[in-house]
Amino acid sequence: MRLTPWVENYWTSTDFLDVGDTPKVFPDGCTDIIFMIDKTRGISYAGLFGTITSFIEVVYTECMQMFGIRFKPAGITAFTRVPVEEFTDRAVDLALVETLFDQTFRETIPEKQTAAEIIAYTNDYLIDRLSCIYQSDMQVIRAVDLISRAKGRIPLAKVASDVCLCQRHFERRFKSTAGISPKMFAKISRFKHALRCLKTMPYKDLLTVAVTCGYYDHSHLIKDFKTFSGDAPTELRI
Repeated sequence: MRLTPWVENYWTSTDFLDVGDTPKVFPDGCTDIIFMIDKTRGISYAGLFGTITSFIEVVYTECMQMFGIRFKPAGITAFTRVPVEEFTDRAVDLALVETLFDQTFRETIPEKQTAAEIIAYTNDYLIDRLSCIYQSDMQVIRAVDLISRAKGRIPLAKVASDVCLCQRHFERRFKSTAGISPKMFAKISRFKHALRCLKTMPYKDLLTVAVTCGYYDHSHLIKDFKTFSGDAPTELRI
């Protein structure tokens, strides 16, 4: 896929039958552009949803259709010049943000009849604009990759050294490009790894999972889970 360096995936959600249902979304370091389409009136809202630093609860209605473009950490910088940190823990109307997504794109999405048509149209649109994308901060992109591959278990001083940046410039440029500090990104990466371990190794006790994932102890693990998911680790093992 030609968009792989920047786009994590496309996703759709439709036909929510339980009005008022509020599933949780956990931090993952990604940024989303989300379209909310009212099936009864044909009205859509397009918003840029920045990197989140805590869980959020999403309220659905039975007539709502949602379509999202999920960008990899720092991936959105190829499509906007606006510092990503301006969107952190915020949702901004897409029409108010300078991006490569023009009005025609926003108006065409609700006209598509199926999720497959929406995804195909979006994919073609983004590929057509590859020649117009902005230059991302490759040192920060490399730092994101190093932290992600290490699942957050890497000294940030080493990351800064590996990408040839002093600590102060590293932290400033990382936050501008990824939306959060390198320390927060490492914590989120470690949390994601721990969450996967809990689900794939239900026979492991919390202390073992904590040590495996780079936590000092299980209380440190529990604290991060409360922050990022709102739940204790044992509640997410199912």
